[in-house]
Amino acid sequence: MHFLINELSFIGQAEDIYQADQLIESLVKIIKEINEIKGSDPLQTHSTLSYQKISQDLTLKQWLHNNFKSLESKNQKIAQVLIRMLNKGPFVDVQGLLNTKPCYYNEKDVSNSSISSAVYLQGILISLQNSDNFTAEYITINIQNEPNENICIHNLTKIQQARKICPKYNPHPKHDSQSSWKNATPMNLNDDDAQKALNQSIKYKELQRYSYFDDKYYRFHSDNTFNNQGYPTYHGYPVDKSDVPNEVLKKLTR
Repeated sequence: MHFLINELSFIGQAEDIYQADQLIESLVKIIKEINEIKGSDPLQTHSTLSYQKISQDLTLKQWLHNNFKSLESKNQKIAQVLIRMLNKGPFVDVQGLLNTKPCYYNEKDVSNSSISSAVYLQGILISLQNSDNFTAEYITINIQNEPNENICIHNLTKIQQARKICPKYNPHPKHDSQSSWKNATPMNLNDDDAQKALNQSIKYKELQRYSYFDDKYYRFHSDNTFNNQGYPTYHGYPVDKSDVPNEVLKKLTR
């Protein structure tokens, strides 16, 4: 799953250094939250991200420099995480991961931005909070084509939004190996491995997810509820390859 930091959401919105710290901390919390479902896909950025402003007189690069060896351990750890990420890339504009057609958001050309890359990669944006143009959880991008096309992009600005896309395994009694439920397939994974399988699963329609884990296929069903931390819960069980929809199978085995 592709996640991209939205450099256009850095507009100098912090009123002071304390608010700047809070904004960066919230951003990193989201990054950490989606790490398990991100899989092997790197967190992607635009090459100009470090030069974007957190406050009117403070760029992200300056904030990182100021906090890399800070006596405040929390800020120091956050800075070290971001520096490793920014130095490693990959940078979407350098690697040619931009949509080839002109992209507009709120009538502004965003063709050379992480937003264009989110369209190209079918990815999810992570935006800095308090940016007027990026407060909505979903934003609509207009693709200049024949005919023009509107693409909806998921946009995360809050930890609660990130948790909503991070499924948590919740074992169901009927799939227990000791269960007496008739025609219920027992789950053959322990809870930890079931969570790992769920982390790398692919969503199918509204309430199902499929995974290929340890040379076997699994179907997970939504419990249609959230746990007390705000994560959606799923139960699951193994299935035959023939039970996996073809469109999902292609993604699982590519």
